[in-house]
Amino acid sequence: MMETPNPANPTLYQIIPTEVCFSCDVCCRFLEPDSPLAPIFTEAETERLIAHGTDPALFRPQADGKSAQIQLKPYNDLYICPFFDPETSHCTIYPMRPLDCQLYPFALMFSEDRSEVVLGVDTLCPFGEEHLETEAFQHHIRDVIHYVESDEVAAQITANWSIIGDYQDPVKIVHTLSRSERLIATLQTT
Repeated sequence: MMETPNPANPTLYQIIPTEVCFSCDVCCRFLEPDSPLAPIFTEAETERLIAHGTDPALFRPQADGKSAQIQLKPYNDLYICPFFDPETSHCTIYPMRPLDCQLYPFALMFSEDRSEVVLGVDTLCPFGEEHLETEAFQHHIRDVIHYVESDEVAAQITANWSIIGDYQDPVKIVHTLSRSERLIATLQTT
């Protein structure tokens, strides 16, 4: 079952049904206040949210000089995204959520030896793990690959390269970015 395309970005849809997301307790929650897995916002995404009234202090500048990681807030014994409503499990900025969140349960990360940039499926996502081998999910993988390989999104990733996370064992690699070699070369010169 697939949701309709995101109106803010009609070329990328969320395959995980809304009711599944609302009943899950994985996303948007973190064990430490400075979790490297907290969402990264591109420069344009950060500027758009600030223009809509978000406190600029919520964004921590990243090494690429353009992107920013959201500052998590304490909640019970965890830390949560400040845009996450733990009472309803809703994202309060869903139509404007960052590429990092739009992609989930997919993740952009370096390969284990940091020689490539890869796209993977986070198997900690119960839906991703359960449906990974289904025909619908395999079709969605192809759509996400096409999306991240598009010129516009690839340019966003290159300019905001901090969106590329470190290698994570629970993420099943499904694709190596075609611009991976060029992107790695760019990162080595910064």
